[in-house]
Amino acid sequence: MMQDTQTVGHRTGPHEGMSAQGLAALLALAGSRQLDVDGLRRRTRLSQRGFESLMAWLQREYLVDLVCTLDGERVKERLALTERGEAVLLALLERTCELPEFR
Repeated sequence: MMQDTQTVGHRTGPHEGMSAQGLAALLALAGSRQLDVDGLRRRTRLSQRGFESLMAWLQREYLVDLVCTLDGERVKERLALTERGEAVLLALLERTCELPEFR
């Protein structure tokens, strides 16, 4: 199954190459602060391979962090939005939606 990828925003700045799925992932993380890896993959509706590629790109750009914790003998992997990820998401939203000043 092929996933259609659309690029969001202009091709300049820290969000260069941001796909619609990347934006959706950042928005999901912003709404919940941390999500388990499988939960976020389901939300993006990407194949396992597509999701892994997206997460690798988001991590290389320092937009998300993988947080691992122990739950008994199981390792839980959760994804969290970084400060840079939050700033990039806010910049994208401001360019797209002309948001009012919050600060």
